Amino acid sequence: MIDTSPLLIVDDEPEYLDEILEALAFEGVVAFSAPSGLAAVEALRARPDIHIVVTDIRMPDMDGIALVETARAEFGDRNLQFIVVTGHASRIDIDRAKAAGVRDCLPKPLVLDALHRAIRSLPV
Repeated sequence: MIDTSPLLIVDDEPEYLDEILEALAFEGVVAFSAPSGLAAVEALRARPDIHIVVTDIRMPDMDGIALVETARAEFGDRNLQFIVVTGHASRIDIDRAKAAGVRDCLPKPLVLDALHRAIRSLPV
């Protein structure tokens, strides 16, 4: 399976987070979750071993793109890689995400095989 640092999964839907974390744990992937962009920034502060963030684009307090921009500004010395997941993003949102340095955009519901492929394609 994937041999990487722990993942941070960010989404404002608790049931969705639980489902993804359970599926990843079943495959032996260490992952943490954050229910918001602000909580994700706190998690990144607390866990310097996290280098891959999978985030929803649309969240109420801080959208996924703002999370990417904030994390890049605060943790510029870390090799953070971002993958966004969305069920509602417009082409403008996806273009903004790519401009912010997001490596991949995946549709919801998230297919774990697609996530694994996206992670394997990240630069080391």
